Parts: sequence; structure tokens; C-alpha cells
Amino acid sequence: MTMETTETFRRATETGDVELAMSTMSEDVVLRSPLTDRGRFAGREDVRAVFEAALSSIEDIRFHTDIGDDRQRALFYRGRVGRTAIEECSLVRLDDQARIVELTMWMRPLPGITAVMGALGPKIARSFGKPKLAVLLSVLTKPLQVMVGSGDRLAARVLKR
Repeated sequence: MTMETTETFRRATETGDVELAMSTMSEDVVLRSPLTDRGRFAGREDVRAVFEAALSSIEDIRFHTDIGDDRQRALFYRGRVGRTAIEECSLVRLDDQARIVELTMWMRPLPGITAVMGALGPKIARSFGKPKLAVLLSVLTKPLQVMVGSGDRLAARVLKR
């Protein structure tokens, strides 16, 4: 049953099907963001808002690893936000009915993290009824994305001796 859940979750995420992704989750699901440790998203309504923002922003999601046991799984995928590549790992914890009760996410590389922050932050803020915060997040993440992208390109030149 656990493999059924993660197979459904992976298929939903790869195809952008928010409803199918939500069908794998418990009512009291908790999502721990890869972008901030200052808060968490609790309950299906909040997690749905995150998935709507993520699946409308992250493209070409392809899972490459699903490992673990009946209670917890680690799922890895690669995708992109615009032209910026990302790779994400999700620790998925399941209840006795093999429903997802907790998702803890990590992401790499740094340019990918800032691209996701710039794409998702404003969308999530708007979905929570905070349009001014959405504008502020959009404005504040732009210079960060430019700085991180430039630093990444410079670091790549240093590594190509």
C-alpha cells in the first residue's frame, strides 16, 4: 500500500495534478518547506496552496529515486523553474492507512532554491490573502536571484581549471 501511495504522489507531481497529489495526504498533513524554517504548512488547505504554487511553477519534474520502508520514504526528483535546474528530496512519513502525514523537503542547488523562492513565495502569499507581502517577496527575491546566479556562474569558471 505504501508503494501505491508514493507511486500516485510521484505521478501526480510529474503531471501537475494537484487533486491527485492531495488524494495521497491525510487531513492533518504537515509540510516543512525547503525555503524557511520559520513556519510550516499544516492541514490539507494550506498544503494545497503550496502544491498549486509549486506545480504551476516547477516544470519537467521527473522522479529518479524512491527509497524507504512502509512508514517513511525518501523521494528525489529533478526539474526546473524557468531555465534554472533544481533537485529536491522529500522525506515522506505515512500513517497506518499509507496516507502522507508529513512532508519535509530539501532542495539544491542554491540558484534553484532562489528561483523557487521567487516563483512560489508571491503565489503562496496571494493564496493566503496577503497581496502586499506577495509584492514585497517578488521585489526582494529578484536581486537575490541575480546575485546567486552570477556567483554560481563565477564558481563554475573557477572549477573549470
